[in-house]
Amino acid sequence: MKKFLACVFILAVFSGVVFYFGWTQFRVKPDTIGIVVSKTNGIDEKPVQNGEFAWHWQFLLPTNATLKTFHIKPVDAVKTISGALPSGEAYAAIYGAEGLFNYSFTFDISLTVSPQAIVELMQLNKITDDSDLESYLEGAAGTLAQHAANFILSKAQDNPDFRPESLRREEILRGIQIYKDFPEIDVSVFSIQSSKLPDYKMYKKIQNMQPEDLSRQTLPAEPVQEEI
Repeated sequence: MKKFLACVFILAVFSGVVFYFGWTQFRVKPDTIGIVVSKTNGIDEKPVQNGEFAWHWQFLLPTNATLKTFHIKPVDAVKTISGALPSGEAYAAIYGAEGLFNYSFTFDISLTVSPQAIVELMQLNKITDDSDLESYLEGAAGTLAQHAANFILSKAQDNPDFRPESLRREEILRGIQIYKDFPEIDVSVFSIQSSKLPDYKMYKKIQNMQPEDLSRQTLPAEPVQEEI
């Protein structure tokens, strides 16, 4: 009887140890998710989430598996896109109106991704750890801001009375077709903090002028290049 109880005890301890080493849920903190990466199975397709039971046999083999943890809170970014229309600085110099054809847009952006999207990004080798994820989202915010600036400029070019503030978040995101470049990203905030449009009316007027008309204008000896 004592031998039987001893065997049961040993088996219980062994089972507890096996369960403990394979139990991955307790390693994931709130507001984070975990991705199991192992030599035997590669990147596990199901993310480990806090409060949701998860057990992985891959951790029973020494040095076989690691748990990559990622923060899933939104990344907030403020992005400014500025520049000048083609030949805008030269045209502005003709009239002595520096900055007349410059533009500048500042956007407030907040991005995040779903736990499953993080798995997909790892499988595509776009990220390997939490730092990569943050850099990826920062880069995505910059790309979206550039697309949004181009979208606004095209609107202003077609309509001289256009005002960027009239655009809604959904209209901007639909216009820049975010799903093409970043189908896995969720944009919770995308707003225009400030904007400056170039003078398209004057720009088109100068473009339509004849060379002899331009030659009558006074040009500075050395056009000043504005730093962007």
